Amino acid sequence: MANETGDVVVVFNGEIYNHRELRKELSAKGHRFTTDHADTEVLVHGWEEWGYSLFSRLNGMFALAIRDLRDESLVLARDRYGIKPLYWSRLAGGGLAFGSEIRALHASGRTALAPDPYGIMEYFAFQNLWFERTMFAGVEQFPPATVIRWQGGRLEQRTYWDISFPRTRRGSTKDLATEHRTLLLDVLRRQIAADVPVKAYLSGGIDSTAITVGAHMLDKSVQAYSCIFDLSGVTDGADADEREYSRLVESVCGISRIELELAQDTMRNTLDAYVGALEDLRMGMGYPVYLIAQRVARDAKVVLSGTGGDEFHGGYVGRYIATGAVPPADAAPAPPSLFEWVASLLGIMHSSKRTPSWDDTDIEARYRGILNSILKPDMAQEALTPEFRATVPDFDINANIDRALLSCPSKDWRDRILYVDMKTYLHGLLVLEDKLSMAHSLETRVPLLDNALVDFVLDVPWEHLINNGVGKVLFRESVRPWVPEQIYSKPKMGFGPPDASWYRHALRDWISQRLSSSKIRRRGVLDDGFVQRTLAEHFSGQRNNTYLIWTFLNFETWCDHFGFYG
Repeated sequence: MANETGDVVVVFNGEIYNHRELRKELSAKGHRFTTDHADTEVLVHGWEEWGYSLFSRLNGMFALAIRDLRDESLVLARDRYGIKPLYWSRLAGGGLAFGSEIRALHASGRTALAPDPYGIMEYFAFQNLWFERTMFAGVEQFPPATVIRWQGGRLEQRTYWDISFPRTRRGSTKDLATEHRTLLLDVLRRQIAADVPVKAYLSGGIDSTAITVGAHMLDKSVQAYSCIFDLSGVTDGADADEREYSRLVESVCGISRIELELAQDTMRNTLDAYVGALEDLRMGMGYPVYLIAQRVARDAKVVLSGTGGDEFHGGYVGRYIATGAVPPADAAPAPPSLFEWVASLLGIMHSSKRTPSWDDTDIEARYRGILNSILKPDMAQEALTPEFRATVPDFDINANIDRALLSCPSKDWRDRILYVDMKTYLHGLLVLEDKLSMAHSLETRVPLLDNALVDFVLDVPWEHLINNGVGKVLFRESVRPWVPEQIYSKPKMGFGPPDASWYRHALRDWISQRLSSSKIRRRGVLDDGFVQRTLAEHFSGQRNNTYLIWTFLNFETWCDHFGFYG
């Protein structure tokens, strides 16, 4: 879309939720609009009027490019948190290539299709990719909250926003929760505004329940979609299925709901498509997200998600306790989340009866151990072939951790953990969710990352977020009037299939074939002996190696999909 003179043109992926307010302000300054409600047109006139300061005014999710013919410049920008993906390549001779998908850069013919061993190492270490790196040579992730201007081969880059922690808001938890609830309802009112029907994901957790119920209060046509799993014979991980809670919400709140049940061998028919849609590999068993998005897309083009509520509300309480950043509760511990599970493997989880050390050195050491949760440096020596390790001689597992911690503006370890979570883990979740939904032409909106809501919570003191070993206190109290009491009081549970059990039974033969010795040796990246021992330990019940096996399955599928390493 262009301005009225055709010399400022924008290409835009996303939604601007405050476009009406910006349009009104720009119209008062004399800008003429050709549409009556398009948020894209606000970007064109906003750049004309405000230049770089436009982006800090935007409340929404976006990846965009502006071509300004007045000075022959190109501007790229991405939203605060990286909800919408954006990739770029810096070409020989000073040029740029960019796109919302990595395959677009390869299709241009200007960026060669090749793996980046350092990106692969980063994935093995974190089951995620931090900051700019991807698993593809010459392709970078465009940073969130960043704008660049390219002109005549010269590049100027600015960060237009960063997380800060004023923590100055005063009031009781009850009063702050009332403010939060009012604000959340305003957020939902903004984000259900669409030209098409809007649906909602409902896992049965408090985040998705609050979003679904709140949206349904505003629009009775909002319908919920839940993903459940075949639990026949499942002995390990059955508690991850939250069907009883999503069904409870449907019954108590009177919300129409559609349920998708995944068979135990679903992965074998989905993993290739999942990896192809994702391009860059990410954390967690994400293929159920791909499938529930596919189901919603049959009925709608917009869905609301509860992603983002944990990171800045203090939801990963096990992580804070495990590091010693907050003391544990006096009560018995809740069922373990992914972070508690990882911490227990690393031997750093506190007993609920012990008082953790508050020494900064101890906290940082424990935190580094949790962040490096898949292949620790000593394990990498055993898991990766000497030939592959030789391609990454100076890979430093601590470099990204140092970068994340040093850029945090707060010395409070609770803020520092939150900061790194939002910059790394949350960004990975957002990339995963957007790409897996957009593979089905489904737009996922994340109300809990609305600018106004995030800014409010970052100003709330920690005693209202985590108290006596309980996380998300403010959020729980805010949405308590909306959700069933069982949802309000239940501990956090991660969304995911019971893969530990499925791997040992329904998927065992398929996994053995997918990770066969001949395939692993042909790639020359993973040590075959290590892989086969990992499988044998898991199949026998000796250890739960679900996350390692998932990582290896994804990597093998990624190599096969893109034709890498043999």
